[in-house]
Amino acid sequence: MGVARLAPLLVLLLVLAARADEASAFRQQVGEVEVDWRAGTVTAQGGAAADLRMPNPNAARPGAERRARKAAEEKLRAALREMASGRQVDDKLLARASLSRIEYQSNGGVVLWLSLAFADITSAKPSDLALRVASMPFVLAPLIAAEGRTAAVGVATYRPAAESPKSAIRVERDARGRLVLPSAHVQAFDSLAGAAVVIYLEKPQP
Repeated sequence: MGVARLAPLLVLLLVLAARADEASAFRQQVGEVEVDWRAGTVTAQGGAAADLRMPNPNAARPGAERRARKAAEEKLRAALREMASGRQVDDKLLARASLSRIEYQSNGGVVLWLSLAFADITSAKPSDLALRVASMPFVLAPLIAAEGRTAAVGVATYRPAAESPKSAIRVERDARGRLVLPSAHVQAFDSLAGAAVVIYLEKPQP
């Protein structure tokens, strides 16, 4: 294969690698779960060995699956408490977690993955407004501020700044971690408070 033919392939590989790196920048380990801040999901793995008292692997799997789900739910509970600054997690939320993957072991054991969407955690309605920030850590419900008022958004998901629409409001993060609306956009405060908001990040912080 000639150099001329290799060049487009090399460019494609570089683009795919860059996209993979960018996607990984918006995934974070919180406790024992993976949070995908771009997709707005929390995923936990749970596993359980087979009960050797059962007569065969098929008979052992249902019990192992129940125990594996419980283990994954406990990891989700702990991570959500950490993300929500220590607030208690309603068990009804955990019941909304969906089975995203499951592996059955030949001896009757089970390993599974439970995923919970941000939309299942909160009833916040999507905002028509988006924010753009130079740099900040991932926060489930960051604070916004304008003209002496402070409130939290309902829930936030994050995207790379390269995807930011021109209409996104550029905000600065103050010493208290609040996203301060510029004077020209203070009227957006009520539309953002308590809403599901997309934040475009130029540089995610750990």
